[in-house]
Amino acid sequence: SYVIYATFFSKALIESGMTPGAAGRLWSVIGAASIASGFVWGVVSDRAGRRTALTLIYLLQGLAFLSFGLQQLSTSGTVGYYVSAVFFAMSAWSIPAVIAAAASDIAGAKLASAAFGALTLFFGFGQILGPFTAGRLIEATGIYSGSYILAAVVALVGAACSCLFVPARLSNMKDAYDR
Repeated sequence: SYVIYATFFSKALIESGMTPGAAGRLWSVIGAASIASGFVWGVVSDRAGRRTALTLIYLLQGLAFLSFGLQQLSTSGTVGYYVSAVFFAMSAWSIPAVIAAAASDIAGAKLASAAFGALTLFFGFGQILGPFTAGRLIEATGIYSGSYILAAVVALVGAACSCLFVPARLSNMKDAYDR
């Protein structure tokens, strides 16, 4: 879902009336502010657990995408874009860090890289499917809001699924390999 946000961010802002320079500056601020997100959420996941961290990350991203999509439906103001930018910057590059740690927890040190590789493959499919689907939706409707609301729904489903994450149940794979 995050790649939908990143792919269409500036174009959606420009088409909503923001100048290209202002849209670029906002994206730059997001980029600069988001640099630490992977590190911060890595610490959160180490202290509070992978499930809690992933749930919170997906909630933040879902709120970012929803704020953007709802602002697109509004005919005035830009507050929703800035709220969206803050939430996205807080969580932008955190999922790979937490997923890598979770892969290590689940598969153990010997299989961590293989587990992360498999997860990356599925992640790649999402990175292809997300913008393709959003682009088709934008072409069909002529507006960006639907694609951002779709991204919000996907992120919120990710949050709900993260609540179900229980690494202890998956540790049998690691134990079987260690034997």
